[in-house]
Amino acid sequence: MLNLFNEKTPILLYMKTAIEKGPEGTHYEDRILGPQAYLIEKNKDKLIPANIVNRVIAYITAVMEVKSAMGVIVAAPTTGACAALPGTIIGMADELGLGLDEVVKAMLAAGMIGGLIADKTGFAAEVGGCQLECGAASAMSAAGLVQLAGGSAEEGVSAASIALQNILGLVYDPVANRVEWPCLGRNVMAGVNAIASANMALAGYDEVVPLDETLEAMREVGGLMHFKLRCTGLGGLSVTPTSKKIHTELEQHAKKE
Repeated sequence: MLNLFNEKTPILLYMKTAIEKGPEGTHYEDRILGPQAYLIEKNKDKLIPANIVNRVIAYITAVMEVKSAMGVIVAAPTTGACAALPGTIIGMADELGLGLDEVVKAMLAAGMIGGLIADKTGFAAEVGGCQLECGAASAMSAAGLVQLAGGSAEEGVSAASIALQNILGLVYDPVANRVEWPCLGRNVMAGVNAIASANMALAGYDEVVPLDETLEAMREVGGLMHFKLRCTGLGGLSVTPTSKKIHTELEQHAKKE
């Protein structure tokens, strides 16, 4: 068996060498992107700090739990994807010590992206899967983060496009027909994806496909997605034995009450 604890293991050395050589710049004619790995270190003072992630996870979880307890939340962009935007934007603002005015501006930037998404695809998972919910929330959050970080409008749009491209094709398959799981994990994923996408845009990464074309692609993918994967409870995690068991238990408990 291969001993990965041996620091001289060839596989591990190849991995480390690639990490070390990448920032030095690589060149090959038949590829789309040029060297970009060095941009993170070069522009690190412009980026969102990495220690924000755990705060964002906690904030997103808090909003999802209030939602699941029938508390008051803002369905932005939807109820199932309600936590990514506030958890990410407010989490970052709190981490950086920013005030309400900055948060409002970030939400407005996010809302502009939301308006574009609403016009092109809408937000209904029944139409295009969770890419239209958590995907949209992630794109909106990414643009808002760029605003909080002092980035440009162009960087905000680029971040939104990167975020959507990363989540393209995400299905909606709620466990036990409750908008609870995997919704929590996917809201957290949307927030972390927003941070990564914002930092990529702020660092100067190329989004390759512009936002308007990405939205068109998302609409097409939604139309191609099987109806069982579009919030019908008929596919994916929804039909696993565990999901069915939880659904039965919850229904039985409701009848007893």
